[in-house]
Amino acid sequence: MGDEVGSLPAIEVSGGAGGIEAKYDDMERLGRIYAATGSRLVQAAWDDKLEAADGDLIASAILSPDSFAAAEAAILDATYGPRGLVVRAATIEAQSFCFVGVVEIYRAADEVRRAAIETLAYGLGYVIGVNLPVVVLAGGLAYGGLRLGGMSDEELIAFLEDHPEIVETLINGGGGLLDGMGDNPLLAPLMGALGLDGFHPDTGSAADDLGDLLFGDYEGDLNDGYPLNAFDYDAPHDLGDLIDDLGTTADGSVDNGVISIQRLTDSDGNVSYVVQLPGTDEFMSETDIRNMGSNLNLIAGDDTAYGDAVRQAMEAAEVDPSDPVMLVGHSQGGMQAAALSGDPDFDYNVTHVVTAGSPIATSGIPDDVSVLSLENTGDLVPLLDGESNPDSAHHTTVQADVHSGSFGAADGQNHSLSTYGDIADAADGSGDSSVDAVVAGMHDQGFLADDGEPVESQTYSYQTQQGEQLRPAEIRDPVAMLGHLAP
Repeated sequence: MGDEVGSLPAIEVSGGAGGIEAKYDDMERLGRIYAATGSRLVQAAWDDKLEAADGDLIASAILSPDSFAAAEAAILDATYGPRGLVVRAATIEAQSFCFVGVVEIYRAADEVRRAAIETLAYGLGYVIGVNLPVVVLAGGLAYGGLRLGGMSDEELIAFLEDHPEIVETLINGGGGLLDGMGDNPLLAPLMGALGLDGFHPDTGSAADDLGDLLFGDYEGDLNDGYPLNAFDYDAPHDLGDLIDDLGTTADGSVDNGVISIQRLTDSDGNVSYVVQLPGTDEFMSETDIRNMGSNLNLIAGDDTAYGDAVRQAMEAAEVDPSDPVMLVGHSQGGMQAAALSGDPDFDYNVTHVVTAGSPIATSGIPDDVSVLSLENTGDLVPLLDGESNPDSAHHTTVQADVHSGSFGAADGQNHSLSTYGDIADAADGSGDSSVDAVVAGMHDQGFLADDGEPVESQTYSYQTQQGEQLRPAEIRDPVAMLGHLAP
């Protein structure tokens, strides 16, 4: 854990230019350099060996047999002798295989460990699902058990803040939970009637079925009557500015579904765009575009009305497909940003994604997109995909450990943008090499302005909303349904 900066939280950074995967990549590159060097030395040895058959050298044997023999011996020793180029080439190529082989062993070990954890999580979820009626009678899943032990609401929240791995494991076992409920004799008829009795190997497949059950699918749309100039942002200079603007977009309007698109033009006429995507407005609303249905669709890897409307807003803002775009999102907004960056039908040049409190570990973001994730270990939302962010060279994760005693998103709470603003400020002042590298990339693309640099800024605002219904929910009252399923 890093040092605190003033009153800012301490942070810990993983991934990015200084992460483990970047080190793996460096080792692989070094291995390839060694292999190429070995090949060049073999070629050089062959070329030098041909000197032994040079016509002038052979002709000199008549005049000076002793010097000819010495020259021939020296050439052969330098090329094929025990200390010659061929032996050195073989040694270097062997070292190159060692570098690459070690990296593959490490990566394979990481994959085995990850698969083992997922299998254990699925098994835990399955056991809970099979025994769910017994668990309910005993006092409820996890919560009831802790309460029976004399734990108050405040103590329960503090316990989960200190042990986020419990929530992540339970979420990662969500597919197993549904499958276990489907195999429970008492619950199997209900699960079959709801269409939840299939196989759910992971959290995404469970989210997919629940999303279809509880929420309909819609096209995205824009409110043509919403003012285009609701916000007027200066060019951002650092991560703190980006999160401040995101907070203004989220809280600066009483209307749900609002986003902003900032057009930045530098002194050379280069244009770039920063798109601010706030998170969920109303979880169980069937009419809000940013609802729990969109969250479930994003975890499942499906398209959303929100993403469709963001695309329409960028068309309305006349964003050129060649101009660099950075997507900045909180919670569901970050999930949507990650999903759009990897969507082959999203015809925009997304080079950077910044997320705050978003579960995006399984989003499949392309390697050519630079990602910076701000996370609070006291916030449960980033855990909702059941996975930790990849420690890849293109994905930098900044974590703080802020415990407010509430998992909510109100000012100062664990999931709030004010908390993530503090984490962004701490990252700005951290001096961490991975953070510095991703921020330097933002400056290079024109998303962040240097001090004293004249940058023209124009901010457009749009209200996204649900459009035409593509598929209705499979049940009419999701709130009542969840009430029946809850312990």
